[in-house]
Amino acid sequence: MVVLAAYADDVRSAVLAAKRPGGELPAAGLATLLARKHAGQIAAWGIDLIVPVPMHWTRRILRGTSAADGLARGVAAALDLPRRTALVRRRATRMQNELEPAARRANVRDAFRATAVAAGRRVLVVDDVTTTGGTLSACRQALVAAGAAAVYAAAVARADAAEPASG
Repeated sequence: MVVLAAYADDVRSAVLAAKRPGGELPAAGLATLLARKHAGQIAAWGIDLIVPVPMHWTRRILRGTSAADGLARGVAAALDLPRRTALVRRRATRMQNELEPAARRANVRDAFRATAVAAGRRVLVVDDVTTTGGTLSACRQALVAAGAAAVYAAAVARADAAEPASG
């Protein structure tokens, strides 16, 4: 897993801006920084597909945007790699930041399904914030079950598990 920075100060403000309608510019900037910082590592992994962590369709309608999708688009553009929707959130889950760290993995267990586009590919899953890694782990399990050759993760920010990320 690669991470741009800690979930604090200006990075936190930019992530929160990316989560709101009209947040395409902050998302693009964060994605570019993430891709530049870790271009060598991502190249070494042999990534051939960028995939965002999906939101459930009801949350996407309410929020009006998906930060992870915008970030994945930006990372894909910066690295000249394809971005595809290879994951679907099968059920609405509680917001991870509303839960204690110990409950987060259970919250997203079996919440994702991967499409056939992941089969045989080396996938980079992109998210905005990671705390315990529960969401990224659940995404990885779905992608591996769909036949992904390898799954790696990238997040803009890492939050301290003792202080849940808001958003």
